[in-house]
Amino acid sequence: MPEIQLLRSREQNKHSHQTPIRDQQRPKPSTITPYSIATMESYKLDLETQHPNTIKIVDQFNVYRAPYKHVNNRPIYAFFLVPKVLPAGPRPLMVRYHGGGWTEGEAEASLRPFLLEMTRDSGAVLVAPDYRLRPEHELADGVQDSRDFWRWVEDGGAQACLASTPATAGVVLDASNVAVAGESAGGYHTAQVALLGMTSLPIKCLIIQYPALMVGRKLRDEFERDEGSSRPIFAEKVPYSVVEKHLAGLEPGHVCSRAPFAARMDLCAALMQAGKMANVEGENAYLDPWVSLETAGKLPPILLYHSKEDEAVSWEDTNEWAAKLKRLQPDVPLYLSFQTGSHVFDVNHTTREPWLKEPLEFVSKYWPA
Repeated sequence: MPEIQLLRSREQNKHSHQTPIRDQQRPKPSTITPYSIATMESYKLDLETQHPNTIKIVDQFNVYRAPYKHVNNRPIYAFFLVPKVLPAGPRPLMVRYHGGGWTEGEAEASLRPFLLEMTRDSGAVLVAPDYRLRPEHELADGVQDSRDFWRWVEDGGAQACLASTPATAGVVLDASNVAVAGESAGGYHTAQVALLGMTSLPIKCLIIQYPALMVGRKLRDEFERDEGSSRPIFAEKVPYSVVEKHLAGLEPGHVCSRAPFAARMDLCAALMQAGKMANVEGENAYLDPWVSLETAGKLPPILLYHSKEDEAVSWEDTNEWAAKLKRLQPDVPLYLSFQTGSHVFDVNHTTREPWLKEPLEFVSKYWPA
């Protein structure tokens, strides 16, 4: 059965993948119901959340959703985009993490056209998980969700979902042919998948887009901006009372793993400026990719890109992180590209964008294998 194929792949590769970070640097195991195997349901994309070039091609995919875990009996979903035309045989897997400053975003929203084209042209399946958001939850909760998502994939949950629906019943995921991509906060989560050894599946390539890789420094810069910090994320001060009022209006046990883009940037600003977005010190240091890089096992090939005109996340931090990677793991293939434009400059870019030619050629050396 397909589930057995996934589990067998996991067993074959568990000794060859990166070594997980030491147990004392992991968050405590979740006490919630983490590994859901359920029948997935058809899902209609909201085209208002997509970009023009994405809208042109989304009808080439069947879209579904299924919960990969539950928190307080509330589902946290993974979304499947399955090309309507697929070759025979096991299909590569592309996993996508959305951005949104850790406070907003939806797994299936703001899909980059080039990523969908890569998925379609590779005959792959794209799966995108939601994860819990600030301020209702801690950053560590979102990281734990990512761990649980990968455990769900490894244990056959994603394959079981595909098998449960007639249109995808014949689709078999190739668990040894995985790429992971994500932008901004999603780039953070993409990097942490490998840095924290979240899966024993052999990741062939990471596509990390304008990420937050020096979280401790960025949070300090924003918190200390009145004392001379340059280029803060937010030009205006937002009082922390905005967060307090928001939290006071929630029902006990409220779970937030989805919020529309551009709906909660006031919460992001207030958290950052109050120094309360995340604690990345001491036992929480693993939450900072600058630190988790130091204990990471062997990393997969990485495409890492950023705009030098980014108004939200420093490209210099990305460059410094890349330099540290080269010092610590000089044999890891790395394609580092700096572009121009706003923070999310690639939102409507297709594979035909001239600047993407060489980066995507780099990816194609490793994924699909």
